[in-house]
Amino acid sequence: MIRKYLFSCLLIFGLLFGMLGSVVWTEESLFTRSVAGSGFVQKLFVFVEQNEEAIIAEWSRLTEIPAPSGYEEKRAQYMKSQFESLGLDKTYIDQAGNVIGIWKGTDGGKKIVLSAHMDTVFQGVNEIHVKREGNVLKAPGIGDDTASLINLLWSLRAFKEAGFKPKNTYYFLATVEEETGFDGMRAFMDSVEQDFTYILALDGDLGKVSFGALGFGGGLVTFRGPGAHTMQSRGVPNPNLAVARAIDRICQLDLPVLPIEKWTILNVGMIMGGKVRNAVSQESSFTIDLRSGDQEEIVKVQKKIREICEKISLETGVKWEIQLDDRSKAFQIPGARDSALVQTVVDILEYLEVKDIEVGPLGSTEANVGIEKGILSVNLGRTYGRYKHSLREEADIDGLFLAMKQIMLLVCCLE
Repeated sequence: MIRKYLFSCLLIFGLLFGMLGSVVWTEESLFTRSVAGSGFVQKLFVFVEQNEEAIIAEWSRLTEIPAPSGYEEKRAQYMKSQFESLGLDKTYIDQAGNVIGIWKGTDGGKKIVLSAHMDTVFQGVNEIHVKREGNVLKAPGIGDDTASLINLLWSLRAFKEAGFKPKNTYYFLATVEEETGFDGMRAFMDSVEQDFTYILALDGDLGKVSFGALGFGGGLVTFRGPGAHTMQSRGVPNPNLAVARAIDRICQLDLPVLPIEKWTILNVGMIMGGKVRNAVSQESSFTIDLRSGDQEEIVKVQKKIREICEKISLETGVKWEIQLDDRSKAFQIPGARDSALVQTVVDILEYLEVKDIEVGPLGSTEANVGIEKGILSVNLGRTYGRYKHSLREEADIDGLFLAMKQIMLLVCCLE
């Protein structure tokens, strides 16, 4: 009788354990309306509202400091001087050119990174003039990512003015070369020996929240042949023909759309080849932009692309070479969507009545670097904007102040 009872207990325990093992636990949001309505938070909000014109003026001045990727020195000096004036515990520029300001908390608190990148995509643009039209500022780089730098500075100023005494330690980063592959953030993360709890990247449109890292796997495909004048071209291996066949077959690849974590897409953006119209090209090439939320899918597609190129090389008699990106990998942290961090950010956006909230795993910000290292990381939108990466870029003024409230509320919730 006792043996049967023990056996029954073990059986029930085993069933329960198996059921529990399949449960996905959802963490609770740290946001509460009592925090949002507290006197301290309201004091932060009032400070930025009272300094609205000063914030807009500094936003314009900073935008007018050209900072193409690799040439961020002037902006770096400005950001360093502002961090120093705020009396952070430590401020320095690292070997990569990133500006770091550290605000130490009490022992045992979290270590949190807030980053915004200094660089823009506008190589060769040496003169920038910001134009204001109502609620909109217009200039190349006004949104991406100068708005985030201003959010970072004025959130800091608000906390300092309010006498904030953090429990957590905050690393405020103004980074270089984000647009060329998160190079500044990678250099920072590789150079510091810290166990960061969260990375918060100030980037992207307000309301767009990403908790996963979009992977990039594209590159350059090149075909080469001996070349010949048109009159002697019959039967000569033609790299242009190889390019045409390769593009046609690559663009017919069946790529996953669902689930969203495996979403994959590619595009042939550029075709190059030949010198004159009356000769067979000796070298022709094309670029592939390949992106996915799943690294296995990227590897599968890269393998298929190589197989296609190899087959076409044999068909046409040309030589081939391929260079595909294997550095910017896709990563997903299990349970990230249901984490307290993501839930808190979403609740804050809903509280602020931000329009068009989107939460997804296909992030392409400096948060990706943290996710690659297994650190729970998200992006926080900087404002609403239009025409990003173009000379007619625009950013909303009201959106900037809403984004700033988002940042300040999140910091208070994480304390």
